Amino acid sequence: MKKLITGGCSFSECISPWIMTWPKHLANALFNYEHTSTAMGSQGNGLISRRIIYQVTETLKTTAAEDVLVGVMWSGPDRHDFYVQRTPEVLESDNWMENPTKFIKESSGAWAIMNRSWKMHHARLYYTEFHTQVGSIIYTLEHILRTQWFLKQHNIKYFMTTYTGEVIPDYLKTFIDTKHLYNEIDFANFLPVVGEYEWCRDYSELDFRVPGDSHPSTEQHEKFTQHVIVKFLKEKNYI
Repeated sequence: MKKLITGGCSFSECISPWIMTWPKHLANALFNYEHTSTAMGSQGNGLISRRIIYQVTETLKTTAAEDVLVGVMWSGPDRHDFYVQRTPEVLESDNWMENPTKFIKESSGAWAIMNRSWKMHHARLYYTEFHTQVGSIIYTLEHILRTQWFLKQHNIKYFMTTYTGEVIPDYLKTFIDTKHLYNEIDFANFLPVVGEYEWCRDYSELDFRVPGDSHPSTEQHEKFTQHVIVKFLKEKNYI
């Protein structure tokens, strides 16, 4: 059987029972594919990349590259993570799904995730002392390129996109610290949208699930899948 592997953040997670995100709709459309989701709410682009690379590596042990399709939706650059050998102390729940988290079951370590607004000690320290907007964007471009180069090396069919336009703003193509990375991205494998949020806002003709919340509804995810993702995959002769 062919394999569909998807990754992302809350726009792409397949755990919550109250929402059907685009990967679920895509898996339904590609009925001859077995779907594996690596997405998790609140995780950043570092973990999105690492989970995809690991899952593809494992899948290629039993599945030919031509039978694998990967879809990645990149998240906010400000999100961050770090690897720990022991569980970091997490004093507050900041709306995360799992923290720390791991994707290799046998690993003795785990990944702590952080978002800018969180109150946990590690997040307050990082965003106060170490975080910069430019640095976070550079990390994101590097995560995208690492994943792109890995997938191309293994001849994997793939598509990428963003949850909102904040992930890869246009100024990166001319900004001195980012243009060399931006110019290496193969945008021919990106969906022809600014981000899923913007497409749903401007073209879905449907209301968002919660007023004032950028997360698309089940119905918006379904429209985005059919009108953007499936159309793109057919044009690329991937399906």
